[in-house]
Amino acid sequence: MIDLIDECASDLKKLGYKTVQPGKYSLTIGKLEVDSLAKSKELGFDKGSYFIFNCPLMHYYGMDCFEYLAYEISKYLKKLLRKHNLNKKSRVLIVGLGNPEILADSVGDKVLKLTQIDVFKKSIRIFKFAPNIFANTGINSFDVVHMLAIWQDIDAILIIDALATESVSRLATCFQINDVGMTPGSAVNNLGHKLCKDTLGVPCLSIGVPTMLLAGKVDESFPDDLILTPKDIHQQIDNVSKIISLAISRTI
Repeated sequence: MIDLIDECASDLKKLGYKTVQPGKYSLTIGKLEVDSLAKSKELGFDKGSYFIFNCPLMHYYGMDCFEYLAYEISKYLKKLLRKHNLNKKSRVLIVGLGNPEILADSVGDKVLKLTQIDVFKKSIRIFKFAPNIFANTGINSFDVVHMLAIWQDIDAILIIDALATESVSRLATCFQINDVGMTPGSAVNNLGHKLCKDTLGVPCLSIGVPTMLLAGKVDESFPDDLILTPKDIHQQIDNVSKIISLAISRTI
């Protein structure tokens, strides 16, 4: 299954894909509105707004670049919140998907650990939860998230997870955000129940980072189920998690 929308077709411009360059750190932001069922079917992606932030040299630039990326991601997250009539009073559940025991799949868990919330505030409205994976808990992520959304009267859900890519250069160097939610396990074709507005009843925004490479897409001699990661994946996970956590803190 393809996770990054700009890897699903050779010519996205005819479908409305546009890019902008904010001007620093060679950052490029891709934008695509999947606004019809026909376009959704052609791309294999649900209807909604998609933004991809590509910064190939981000790990070399360091913290100044990370803060700049967080600022740009936050700007677009705020656009998605406004699109769904959400504001500073909305109750938001941040969900970190993935397997914390596998480094390349631990982005969601790492982001939650870095994201601070005031649990003792009388009018607490931001919550965070990492459901782990079914193989470790015997519980589907969807079931737990659905229960929490009802129990805490949640207005929106923000989902963070690791993605897969077909390109070595995009490993841990780009971020995809959208307002269509996410399917647990999609990167490794171990599909769970989709977390989205149709299934959970509230807007579901997502932030994904490709940390796994589909080896079969690089060399046909590799088996389809072989996943590769960078040798410095630990540092790269730390970096992207800092950026996402900063972006969230500036958004909600």
